[in-house]
Amino acid sequence: MSLMRAPSLQHLERLCGEHGITQFTGADGAPDPDSGYCLDDNVRLLALCVSMRRADPANAFATLQGNRVFDFIAESSSESPVYHNMMDRHGRFTDRFASPESIGRLIQALGIVLRDASDPNWRVRAMTELQRAMRALPALTTEHARAFSALGFAAAVEAGGTQYTDALRAVAEGMHFEFERNASPDWVWPLQAMTYDNGRLPEALLRAGRVLAESALLTSGERELDFLARVTQPRDMFEPIGAPGWYPRGGERPYYAQQPLEALAMMDAWLADGDVPRARIAYEWFLGNNRDELVVADLPSGGCRDGIDDGGRLNSCMGAESTLAYLQAEWTMRHVDLETAWESWL
Repeated sequence: MSLMRAPSLQHLERLCGEHGITQFTGADGAPDPDSGYCLDDNVRLLALCVSMRRADPANAFATLQGNRVFDFIAESSSESPVYHNMMDRHGRFTDRFASPESIGRLIQALGIVLRDASDPNWRVRAMTELQRAMRALPALTTEHARAFSALGFAAAVEAGGTQYTDALRAVAEGMHFEFERNASPDWVWPLQAMTYDNGRLPEALLRAGRVLAESALLTSGERELDFLARVTQPRDMFEPIGAPGWYPRGGERPYYAQQPLEALAMMDAWLADGDVPRARIAYEWFLGNNRDELVVADLPSGGCRDGIDDGGRLNSCMGAESTLAYLQAEWTMRHVDLETAWESWL
């Protein structure tokens, strides 16, 4: 797909409804209403809507869905600092507490709104919800939750929200501590296993380090990203860690199943490092530059398969997480290319 042309939204439109985006599809790619909705996927949708409206502020679909996501967030946080994540097809929350990662992703998306959205109403709503989310900071008990929130706080500070500087520093320094505590010459990683969304960990340190002007954070982020690249992108191809086996320290790294969110996370990590060519390699995983030369994205519809399974087979489902990962990758690289073209013209 040409990066100068917007991707199709056909499949995304099928997935979206009154409460945001449906979680899963069947093997035929049709939405599964019984899978319901979740905060995790809806805030990913909000971030995508920001990207779409950055290119076209009058985008009616992005405006409608973004507003629906804000409504979902308000409902999920009505008992703040206790959040909900899972909602059934009828609009009823079915869990008691959201996961730490869900709250981290919420903070990440709200920071993106504050930094990148031009709609003043969205910015006001994001500021209100981010203030509410501050009460849930003790729930950020995992490294991924801290990474997602660090990305959100860094974006908010970039937008002028200096009141979030202390939160960003606390979260980023906690990540730095875990890295220093766990890393060794043969395992330059903050956890005992490489699992999911791996690129978000170095990306968070890199972005926090730049916002806070902290060289120690930048150095740790560079070291993490270099190690991750040695494992998953040593050449001109991205090969993500397979799920759900993951890659334990001292163990064997699995190659399947490969998931789309890994390609987006690695792409964003390279962009945080200022390396557009290597970011493009991670992006191209969606288009067939992968171990099995399979086009994971469904270009005519804008959907995305749920990954590459063992044996080099495409997973025929096209759920929210995968489709949003692909579309966000498209819109991000499209924005990068347009910026590059503009700078070249100048």
